[in-house]
Amino acid sequence: MNDSVKRTTLSEGAYEAIRRKIITGVFAPSSKLVVATLANGLELSATPINEALAALEREGLVTYLAHRGYFVSSVTPENVEEVYSVREVFELLAVRFAARKADRSTVERLGTILREARQSIRLGDTTAFADLDLEFHRAIWTSTNNSLAIRIGELIGGQIRLLVATTARAPGRFRGAFEEHYEVYRAIKNQDPAAAVVAMRRHIRTAKQALRRAILEKSSAGAKASVPQAIKQKRS
Repeated sequence: MNDSVKRTTLSEGAYEAIRRKIITGVFAPSSKLVVATLANGLELSATPINEALAALEREGLVTYLAHRGYFVSSVTPENVEEVYSVREVFELLAVRFAARKADRSTVERLGTILREARQSIRLGDTTAFADLDLEFHRAIWTSTNNSLAIRIGELIGGQIRLLVATTARAPGRFRGAFEEHYEVYRAIKNQDPAAAVVAMRRHIRTAKQALRRAILEKSSAGAKASVPQAIKQKRS
């Protein structure tokens, strides 16, 4: 029994460590995740690493290819469409509930997150802002007190962080995201579900467009960079 508990704890620790590196961009999309390397880095055996990778695959952050191993999931405009179509439906339901309920603890938590987010913008701390961005949305979906909704929110949140890290966090997007969050917060504080839904829809759709644009620009830049290399190889 104790061995089972210990193994589970190690697996959860490995999961959190690897997941953090994926959603912050330390492990780039499409890069291979070598079990032996991860095990050495985390000072663990292969078993908890494999269990962690399997959990990350179920979450959609990791892809397993037969005979090749695990890779960080790639990101395409199609991925953005898939994630954001689900995100919009889910978050509009959550924010409508939050605004209707508008309990004091949720409103205060959102206000605190916004103050910290403003400070992260001033400091140019993009990692902190990305964490606070997710925390803002988490505060909304956890206000539902619905365990299934919270699990769905965490699943979507991980996908969003992967997208944002992949696109270098869409330069210049943070200030706009902050202002959109503030409008959502104000609607919730005023107990105005209709306004909260409008503000959240605007926020999600604007974020979706920014991510799609960043992915396309990154893809285009990569294609242009590969041309001189191809010419060089041909000449040699």
